[in-house]
Amino acid sequence: MNTNCDKSRSVKLPTQKRIDSIDLFKGIAILGIVWKHTFHPQWCDLIHISALFFILSGIFFKDEPFIPFLKKKIRTILIPFLFFYILSYLARIAFYFRHFRTLHGFAWDSLLEIFSISNTPDYLTVNIPLWFLVCLFVMQIIFWCLNRVIPRNKYRSCWFLVILAALYAGYGTIESWHTPFMFNIAIECLPYFIAGNLFGLQIARFLSKSSLKYLLAPTCFALFIGFQYLPIDISILAFIKALTIFVAILSLLSCFENSCSMIWTTVRYFGKSSLFIMGIHVLLLAPIQSMARAITGKPDLLTGLICLALTMLLIYFLIPFTEKYIPWAIGRQRQKQDTKSSQTTE
Repeated sequence: MNTNCDKSRSVKLPTQKRIDSIDLFKGIAILGIVWKHTFHPQWCDLIHISALFFILSGIFFKDEPFIPFLKKKIRTILIPFLFFYILSYLARIAFYFRHFRTLHGFAWDSLLEIFSISNTPDYLTVNIPLWFLVCLFVMQIIFWCLNRVIPRNKYRSCWFLVILAALYAGYGTIESWHTPFMFNIAIECLPYFIAGNLFGLQIARFLSKSSLKYLLAPTCFALFIGFQYLPIDISILAFIKALTIFVAILSLLSCFENSCSMIWTTVRYFGKSSLFIMGIHVLLLAPIQSMARAITGKPDLLTGLICLALTMLLIYFLIPFTEKYIPWAIGRQRQKQDTKSSQTTE
């Protein structure tokens, strides 16, 4: 069997071991994000996809000196954010003019929303999903500081669990904070990042090798559904739900690791470009939703699926263009072609 497809696309973790299910997970999660921002079924709202992305981000955290760390995060998170933020602002101007045939009344000051002081993440009306990148940038810096302060010994995980307990003990207070640059949201969501850093890679490796994934997948899905009916509303329950659905999805995707089928190859491809999709999908959905509603006549599930399919089709062809001509916009560096190495691989 030809395994070149999975080796070339799967994630290379710090240990040099590739966990293909994580690439697949990123692909499924970003598809969920796009679907959630169009017409979707109610159960889709039960899955906090942003929490899953924070868990995945924790897996890939790499400890290094602060200056190289900061430069890397500016290149891979902040610059892409600024690119999509400005692009979205210009797109909003175009959409507004197309709809009203004038720019009178346009909220020109929306460009400055990034400097707002708020306790919610949805104030970036220019492109609401970009809140995730701002929050992730701040969260990475917070975690870097914690990672340096906490001793690197056998009690490291225990110290982080104490921090988790403290965060949830003060969750109500943290939730009420009004801060710039989503500092409060970064603190609220930090437990997901910590969980991913402490346990995510170990869980992925275990599931990759163990046949227990066939049992864990349905069990965790059943637990997640059961949690929805618990008559309690406490902050830590959302954390438990996120971990449960994370293990459920990862267990399921581990069953399809290294698959070269068209479906999983495409999912893997989208997972690799999740940052680009995060930034661009809302701009594409806006006109596509109008066309889809004109076709179906109502905002139903079929309309949402049409929007999802057309948006991802456009993105599929935009990805190679972006990677080739403006890689800096998606946090990548221009790569030189190495003809000799490619010939050797073949």
